[in-house]
Amino acid sequence: MDNQAPLVLAKSLVEGKIQKSWLIVGSYLENGSSLLDTYLLITNAMYQIGQWWQENKISVADEHLATATCDYVLARLQFTLNKDKLPSKRALLFCVEGEEHYIGLKMLASLLEEYRWEVKNLGANLPLPYAINSIEKWKPEVVGISISQVHLLPSLKQYINEIESLTYSPTALVGGRLLQHYDLTGYGSTQTVFINEIEQFEQWLFENALKQSLVSGGEI
Repeated sequence: MDNQAPLVLAKSLVEGKIQKSWLIVGSYLENGSSLLDTYLLITNAMYQIGQWWQENKISVADEHLATATCDYVLARLQFTLNKDKLPSKRALLFCVEGEEHYIGLKMLASLLEEYRWEVKNLGANLPLPYAINSIEKWKPEVVGISISQVHLLPSLKQYINEIESLTYSPTALVGGRLLQHYDLTGYGSTQTVFINEIEQFEQWLFENALKQSLVSGGEI
């Protein structure tokens, strides 16, 4: 990845330049980059924007504009992907209550779909009772939880406990920027999957697909 590419994309997102942002992202795919590499570009750009905000170089309004622009780019990217393969498993994604950062969930949803998962993305700020109700109705094999704020960690533990105590035992998968700075394993069990980088998530998807292929005798 070009070291300057995330910076260029970050500036374009902050300025709300939708078409320019899309051309930057779209050109990555057109030039042979994988979907994972394209998402790494977007992730690094959003991390740069978060750093600018922490350093008071941009305002909250600038950050919101960047998020909205990124949201559009991700929606357009998802629309261009091949969705012809039939889904094999189910994944339900959401942010814990109070968590508004949902961009990462959209990237995870697309990667899951590329590996033939059926995905429901319930987005930001989902209270625990609504999450449990949705899980019990749809019964996904994996429940993905996003968290990026330290003060929400007590809630995370409660979410994981409730999910993993369900009778059919879905896998709780936790991701978010906090995992790049803190060890959150104490908030889950030995069954909880913690993902701190998008490459790690892609590796988990590959290993999961490989196991399924060996069981079924099919292809990944």
